[in-house]
Amino acid sequence: MKKIRFTLGKKIVVMILAMSIILSATALFVSYRTYQRRTMAFYEQLGHNVVATLASQLDPDDLDRYYETLETDEQYYVIQRFISDLVENNDVEYLYVVRPHGTGVTFLFDSDMEKGENGDYLSGGYCALGTYTELLGGFAENVDKLLEGEELPPIVQPDPSYGWLMTAMTPVLHEDGSLAGYVMADISMSDVTKEQQHYLLYCGGLLAAITVGFAAVYLLLIRRYFIHPIQELTLAAQNYEGGGNQKSFSRVKIRSNDELRTLADAFRMMLVEIDLNNLEQKELALREQKLESELQLANQLNVSMLPKELPERSGGYPFAIRGRVDQGKELSCCFYDYFLLDRERLCVLVGEVPGGGIPQVLYTAMAQATIKSQMRSGLPLAEAMTVVNQQLHEMSGELSLNVLVGVLDGTTGHFSCINAGQSDPLLMRGQDQYQWVGALPYAPMGQNEHVVYQTLELELRQGDRILFHTAGLDAIQGRDGKTFADEQLRLSLNERQSRMADLDQQLQGISDASKLYAERADQIGGYALLALEYRRRDRAQAHCVLTPDSAGSARLTAFLRGQLEANQIQGAQMAKMLVLADELFTLCCRHADSDSHMMAECAIPKGDAQAILRLKGSFRGCNPLENPQEEAVKHAAEFITGNCDRVLFESDETMDTVTVVKRLEKAEASESEKRI
Repeated sequence: MKKIRFTLGKKIVVMILAMSIILSATALFVSYRTYQRRTMAFYEQLGHNVVATLASQLDPDDLDRYYETLETDEQYYVIQRFISDLVENNDVEYLYVVRPHGTGVTFLFDSDMEKGENGDYLSGGYCALGTYTELLGGFAENVDKLLEGEELPPIVQPDPSYGWLMTAMTPVLHEDGSLAGYVMADISMSDVTKEQQHYLLYCGGLLAAITVGFAAVYLLLIRRYFIHPIQELTLAAQNYEGGGNQKSFSRVKIRSNDELRTLADAFRMMLVEIDLNNLEQKELALREQKLESELQLANQLNVSMLPKELPERSGGYPFAIRGRVDQGKELSCCFYDYFLLDRERLCVLVGEVPGGGIPQVLYTAMAQATIKSQMRSGLPLAEAMTVVNQQLHEMSGELSLNVLVGVLDGTTGHFSCINAGQSDPLLMRGQDQYQWVGALPYAPMGQNEHVVYQTLELELRQGDRILFHTAGLDAIQGRDGKTFADEQLRLSLNERQSRMADLDQQLQGISDASKLYAERADQIGGYALLALEYRRRDRAQAHCVLTPDSAGSARLTAFLRGQLEANQIQGAQMAKMLVLADELFTLCCRHADSDSHMMAECAIPKGDAQAILRLKGSFRGCNPLENPQEEAVKHAAEFITGNCDRVLFESDETMDTVTVVKRLEKAEASESEKRI
């Protein structure tokens, strides 16, 4: 058994000592700072009282006369004796009167002033009458205020001759406010510092003694009533050895009626529960083994229900379709399916059976097969789904199917669907924004046998996309409590990168966005996605998606050639349009990112005798035809503007658009109009 190097008792001792030291230091610091502030306030008040007392005995006119004449009189000696008495009776070092001027002061009175050999004060002492001294330190910084006769707070600073001093001062003013002099008193800070040090040592020693006594008593109590019972519990737990010595807990005696006694009782109850839990774990392991085999079977059935790729066809299909199922950590019975009803009609399914057991999986397979059978019977969509609903209700009155069934006519672009308890789809027209399709929802299939379903009709054009999804995607919650389908799903789809991407990339983007949005990964349940894009070209207006490289240039040429041929525009007019498109595409590629996409639109309106070409993409907000730096680029821009009737550039937050309009020549325009 691993030996404990740093026991709980040692940790508690360290914690108690640390807490005692911190509390004592804090108390000492607070009390010392309080005493220090009060001491300083006392001496500041003392200095103020002394200088105020002396100032009250001085006549401003006398000070002016002493300053100007440097002559003493009887009143001068009276004041000098009064200054000496103030110094003797108050705790001040020096008391003096000065007259500020220039960058220094002239002494008029001073408690240290001495008489000279001739008996006057003019020739005696360092600070004799008329002695001039330059101001230093804090006095020099406030010389302007001294000259104006302003009140100043005490100044504390070292003096070269007298050490640290605190100087209190007050001005003596004439009745008109002009300055006659300053009364100043110096108080030695050495004495103040000694008093503070004595206080600090006394309080520190007292707090240290109290702390040691308190910590000793407290540690004895903790060891008796806390550490010792825990040691007994620890020893009993170490001797337990997985159930081999249960009697060790019965020998633990804790007499205190507190949490430790409750803990000891809980240990005894835990031994009983461990035995019961071991039995439950064995039973649970058997159940999980059985459930795992059922889940594997259910997953295999789910995978088998996914559709196979449509067979290849010459000329391709007038639509593109892609699906995806994202399973969560638990089995979900969601699915998608699509199949051809005939050469031009496509049937799509997106659905889910609530729940995740084997019965739900089997019901899903039967429901999917039933829908396929009825859709291939030739019945109209509404009648077929009404029959399916009745059959599913007969299969099981307890289970139901949330499903959306739709049929696309690839020739006309007509799309009809029935929403039976499924989430609303989202529709994007061309390269515009995705919007919710408010299909009237009906009851889930199999829930009520008397439901009569009605269809929703839509007319799709080239580039229109529809996204179908099951409720598992709607249920994903973010950190703000809102679900993914509230708004984030539509915002993710409407990002330019998503709208320009192919269907597989778009479905992958939705899956990634939902994972980032979810508050926790384990909240994501299973869901199915199905994306449908209608691609049949319209002679009046068509578009294609390009990459900004040589492959995109070749695709643009092929697309534009097909659109012009469909409108019977050939010969020189076609050649000019192809050259214009190639030059414009080259200029746009210079401003586009290499991994971005562009969309080309070609419109030839009936009766307008003009062709309109648009290139849409991210050109960094710059018009590709403006401010060319290179000579070749300049010639290309001039060629485009010189051979087009109008050139427009538009930019917003999501996309930049360059539009060129070229009027068709009269002969070829008439041929273009004959085609309609």
